[in-house]
Amino acid sequence: MPSLSARTLRRRPALVAARAWRATMPGAAHRQIGHGSALLLALLAGTFLHLTLGPSPSPPWSIFLPLIVISGVFHKPGEHAFVVSVTLGCIVAGGILLTPRTSEAAGSLVAGSVIACVTMWRCVARARVGVQGTSGEDLLGELRDGLERRGRLPRLRAGWDVEGTISAAFGHPFSGDFIVSHHTPDGSRFEAVLVDVSGKGLISAPRAVQLSGALDALVGAVAPEELLLAANDYVVRQQWTEGYATAIHLVVDLETGEYQVWRAGHPPAVVFHGGSGTWSILEDEVGPALGLVEEPVYRCDEGVLRRHDALMLYSDGLVEQSDRALDEGIERLLGKAEYLVAAGFDGGSERLCGQAAAGNTDDRGVVLLWRS
Repeated sequence: MPSLSARTLRRRPALVAARAWRATMPGAAHRQIGHGSALLLALLAGTFLHLTLGPSPSPPWSIFLPLIVISGVFHKPGEHAFVVSVTLGCIVAGGILLTPRTSEAAGSLVAGSVIACVTMWRCVARARVGVQGTSGEDLLGELRDGLERRGRLPRLRAGWDVEGTISAAFGHPFSGDFIVSHHTPDGSRFEAVLVDVSGKGLISAPRAVQLSGALDALVGAVAPEELLLAANDYVVRQQWTEGYATAIHLVVDLETGEYQVWRAGHPPAVVFHGGSGTWSILEDEVGPALGLVEEPVYRCDEGVLRRHDALMLYSDGLVEQSDRALDEGIERLLGKAEYLVAAGFDGGSERLCGQAAAGNTDDRGVVLLWRS
């Protein structure tokens, strides 16, 4: 913290007080709460010892075990070690040295030792990343909520509709697929990026959270033709040991219907032509996946969406199967998409995710844009 002169101390006491509060109080408060709760559990252990040594019927020695579990959930390693030592010490002193109930106390001692080892391992793991108690779970929940919040697509101007769906493998709360989007304030342009990070579930969660935050800051802030280049530079700098990502970037002029699509190792977009009632595949231009090379080249496919046309982005979880070629999976997806023409595109992204070729064994993502 920068030093403060005597004049500053006199003229800005509120600033000084605020800095002092931020610098000292949070850590001190957490330490005091942790020490106080550890002392409380130790006092409870002493109370339980008094009860078990009292007249019959006395409570079982297993009454001490919840104290170890509670301490393991909320305390740091040092505080937890204190509670464990007091609790197991009470069992040894009361159950083995002072009373004849040795066998029952020995069983509780063994169980308590096992629980203490497991909970201490969890305490050390949490302390290594700087979280305490349930804050680790809260942090994961906030990260997941951030992914979902960035994936919400905006409401477009009259005559246009868009929806997106992300379905994680096996119903996991985290997915390696995610969506980020941008809608200009005047409503004239819409951008969406569908990304598939390598891995599934918690394995891909850190990379998905990092990359979604970076892309959320980039989309709309850089020129569309530079977005995947900037994203690739970001992934290269992260030096993911076994990680890469595929992405597809869509830009649509909502006034003229003109669109551009850039791909980074991602399956091609598909377009529905309302005039002919057919789907076509945009597979002319594709660049390398994000993070594989330092200076990739990304070119775009272009076209125009007219009335009753639609465009769909999807991840490989919808089309890949171990026993089939990717082209067969895309043809299968187009067959499923034919039903959307008769039933209506509304809700189509969710239905297609539910009908993926690989079922729920892979992450799935769909962005569906159509013009009425």
